[in-house]
Amino acid sequence: MRYINSNDYFQKAKNPKTYSIKEALLTGQAPDKGLYVPEKFIHYDIKTIRSFKNQSYADIAFNVLYPYFDEIPEKDFSRIVHNTYDNIQAPIIELYDNIYILELFHNWTFAFKDFAAQLLASVIEYYLKKSKKKTIVFVGTSGDTGPAIDEAFWKKENLIVYCLFPKNGVTETQRKQMTTLGENIYPIEVDGDFHTCQEMAKSALDDDDLKKFNPTSANSINWGRFIPQAVFSFWLYSQIAEYDEPIIISIPTGNAGHIGSNFLAQKDIGGLPIEKFIAPHNLNNYLVRMLEENKNEVEVFDTYNCLSNAMNVKLPNNIPRILYLFKNNIKKMQELIYPVTIDDDKTVQVIKKVYKEKNYLLDVHSAVALAGVFEFLENNPEYKKYKIGAYLTAHPAKFSDKIEKVMGFSPEMPEKLKSQENMPEKNVHSLDANDMKGLKEIVCETQRC
Repeated sequence: MRYINSNDYFQKAKNPKTYSIKEALLTGQAPDKGLYVPEKFIHYDIKTIRSFKNQSYADIAFNVLYPYFDEIPEKDFSRIVHNTYDNIQAPIIELYDNIYILELFHNWTFAFKDFAAQLLASVIEYYLKKSKKKTIVFVGTSGDTGPAIDEAFWKKENLIVYCLFPKNGVTETQRKQMTTLGENIYPIEVDGDFHTCQEMAKSALDDDDLKKFNPTSANSINWGRFIPQAVFSFWLYSQIAEYDEPIIISIPTGNAGHIGSNFLAQKDIGGLPIEKFIAPHNLNNYLVRMLEENKNEVEVFDTYNCLSNAMNVKLPNNIPRILYLFKNNIKKMQELIYPVTIDDDKTVQVIKKVYKEKNYLLDVHSAVALAGVFEFLENNPEYKKYKIGAYLTAHPAKFSDKIEKVMGFSPEMPEKLKSQENMPEKNVHSLDANDMKGLKEIVCETQRC
C-alpha cells in the first residue's frame, strides 16, 4: 500500500508523489500540513467478513489492518497486533431493544483512544529499533488523546513525547494521567484551547529547527492513529449481526478521527452493510454544519466549552481525509451520515434517563452517542427494527466532578486512576498560546542541544 498527500488530491496534482507507511507514520503529517491518505481503499469480501464471526478482536484487527501496513513482514505485524490486542477488552451489551453499546473504555487509560495509541506506539518502536534512529512525538489533546498517547509511549526506547493540553480544558483526572508518568513524557499546559494545542503541535512538525529531531505526530492526523479505529465497526458487526444484515452506528464526533476511520468500513469501501452513521456532536459542530449547509467548508467559530470537553474541537483536522474518503462528494456524505447537535441539557437528560431506566452510568461523551441514537429514532421511527451500535468512548470516572454535578454522586474510581490522584507531577511545562519559541526551547532543553 502506498500513500499520497491529501493536498495533492484536492489540488488535482498530476502523478502525485507516493509515500510508504513507514514515512507516513514517522513524519505524521504530509508536506504543507496535508494528511496522508491511501492510494486505494481495501474492500473485504463477503467470505472474509463472515469469517470474523468466530475471530478474536486481535484476529479481526490483523485482517482488517494488514493490507494498510503490508510493507511490514506479515509475521512481524501479526506479532505487534497480537501483543497489543490479545488481552484487550471491548464488550458489547444490548442496553435497549436493538440498541447495543460497545464499551471502549476498559483498558490502559479508560478511553477508546487506547486502541489506536498502543498500536501506533508499537509500530513506531518497531521501525525505530530496526533503523536505530530516534524521534520526538508531538501531540495536542482535548482530554483523552494525551493520556492514551503518553501511556502508550511511556518508557519506549529512542523517543520523547511532548504533549500539549489546554490549561483549563481537561479534567483533573485527565491532567494527572498525563503529568504523573515522567521518564520520556513531557506534558505542556498551554494557555489556549485544543485548537491552539493542535496547531502548535502541527507547526512543530514543519519547523526547520526541529526537523533534525525527526518529529512525528501522535494525533489522528497520523494515519497510524486514524486507521486502527476502523476495526471497531468490524468487531461490532461480527458480534451483533449476520451478513448481509444492515446496521446503524453512532459515534460521538469531535476531531472526526473516530468516525472518519469507521467510514472505511462502509459498504462502498470496506464492505459492511452500514445503513447510516449517526454523527452526534456537541455545540462544536463543524461537520454537522457542513452537511446541513451542503458545503465542503463552513465558518469556524470560537470553541464552545461544553460538558463533553474532549469533543470541544472547533475545526476537526480529519475533515480533508473524510472528504477524500467520499471523493469530495457532499451528497454521498449526506446519504450515509445523520448529523446531529447535542447540547449540554440533552447530554444531562440522557445520562439521567439511562441511569434511571437501565441503572447504567454514562460518561458525558458516551451520553452524546446515545442522545444521537434517541434523536435519530425519534425522527426516523422506520429504523426502530434495525440493530444500532453506539460507541462509548470513556469511563465515567474520568469525569467524576461532572458526573457528581449531574447525578449527585461520584462514579466508582478504577484503582489506577485513584492511585494517580496523589502522585507528584513530573516534567510539566507551561506555555502561552502560540509560543513556538518557548516550545522549541523546551525541546532543546530536554534534548540537551
